[in-house]
Amino acid sequence: MKPYTYISAILLLLVTSLSFAQDTLQGPAIQYPFGEPGAATRGVFGPDDRKEAQDAVGYQDFVRATAVMISKESLLGNTAYSWSLRQRLSQMFGTDKFDDNVKFLEQPALANCTGFLIAPDILVTAGHCIETLDDAEGYVWVFDYTSTMKFDPANGALNLDPNDVYEVAEVLSAKLDEFTDDDYSVLRLNRKSNRRPYRFRTGGDIAEGTGINTIGSPTGLPLKFSENAEVVDASPVNWFKSDIDSFPGNSGGPVFDDYGWIEGILVRGAVTYLNGDYSGDYYYDSDCDCVKTVTFDSAVYTAGCQAHKITKIPVDLMYRSIYDNIVYAIENNMEDRFDAWAVYKWIFTNAYTQNRGLLEVVALSRNNYKIYDKILDYTFETYTDSQRRQILDYAVNNNNNTLYNLLLKRDIYVDAGADKPYTALQETISKPNLVWAQKLIDAGGDTSVQDAGKNNLLHLAAATGDLTVINYVHNLNPNWVKESNSRGELPETLAKNKGNKSVFKYLKKLRKG
Repeated sequence: MKPYTYISAILLLLVTSLSFAQDTLQGPAIQYPFGEPGAATRGVFGPDDRKEAQDAVGYQDFVRATAVMISKESLLGNTAYSWSLRQRLSQMFGTDKFDDNVKFLEQPALANCTGFLIAPDILVTAGHCIETLDDAEGYVWVFDYTSTMKFDPANGALNLDPNDVYEVAEVLSAKLDEFTDDDYSVLRLNRKSNRRPYRFRTGGDIAEGTGINTIGSPTGLPLKFSENAEVVDASPVNWFKSDIDSFPGNSGGPVFDDYGWIEGILVRGAVTYLNGDYSGDYYYDSDCDCVKTVTFDSAVYTAGCQAHKITKIPVDLMYRSIYDNIVYAIENNMEDRFDAWAVYKWIFTNAYTQNRGLLEVVALSRNNYKIYDKILDYTFETYTDSQRRQILDYAVNNNNNTLYNLLLKRDIYVDAGADKPYTALQETISKPNLVWAQKLIDAGGDTSVQDAGKNNLLHLAAATGDLTVINYVHNLNPNWVKESNSRGELPETLAKNKGNKSVFKYLKKLRKG
């Protein structure tokens, strides 16, 4: 039997009665962001604050967890081919003149949408980017798409590291509904990444005035970081409005607060009517015969930039992502990663975890006792007497001193298991297992215990025929040799019934002094 399966069987009763989170936040985001669930593109607002994502101090892990969607038609081997933003806009507007407010002209404009990891192989984006697996088949998702990549505008070549390129294996859930304002897609990638996924809000709601940021690929450019924005309207059920700077290509990108918690998926935003059409990024200005960036003074009288609330994706996918992140941390012995995701403390006793498999079992199967001990911080107090006995038996039966000491540290009751016919101590005497019998007694195991037939510990020891155990138990209480069980049998009688004449004579001699 595989170790994982065996441990699962040993700990089966742990699932029977378990009940159904980072730093204290201050400021506008007053609602608890990681409690149990149930408990936009488009234009610049004011000055263009976008900067290279790799220059976002303190957000390097976020940059690494953000990917862009690139058409397979743009790829040849490990090389992608793209126009520069200058070439793309010149072709679009028929001019090579640009206002000073048009930035990043010499960079590739390759990507289509943005997405972000919430688990090692689960990526979130907008529903209008990917809604079905058929939609996904024409694209790859590329990480580390930043301006540090070597790009040659002369031939449009951009070299990609194949380790940064992923495909979609499954669309876990997607919705694009103009009536409910749902616009999200949750994708499973074709392999896991060791990048640190974003953590996300699971409870409460974002408040107006909360400072927010995004990382994305505006107009297909290498990842940009936008800040100096805030939520201006959080009243809609499924989305909230902000004044964050974003363009087409930012769709599907992460919208996170100043503490790094995902609040939403950037999906749509403000546009303006210019040159007989609506535009949300660039437009042609005949006064200067040049291309300019669409700007707004404020989000108050515009649609603003809209983000689908992360709490409105299917709750089971939130459960799955949190669970998968913790499993990944356990399997790779990443204590800091575990600590980061253990903030969702309700997941350890949630019904989802009971159905998927207890996280304690995962830790034990990997002999990861440091993280196992941390899990007990969230689960041990919820264990019933029967469950505590199960884990105690596992430690004893597997001679697991490390686990046993962890349990003793939590003051486990070594006589747990009122629903079982024997205590752990009685079982160690019957096997016999003198080493563990001594440990249980040292930990306070009740030596006066009797079974349903009123057999004391010496009765049980006599039945084994092991003189070492018999002498040890006799020394605990010499009077046991004279006690009869409910059938009137002395310990020596049980030895005789087992055909062990020498032990029978020895016990009889002890009884007679």
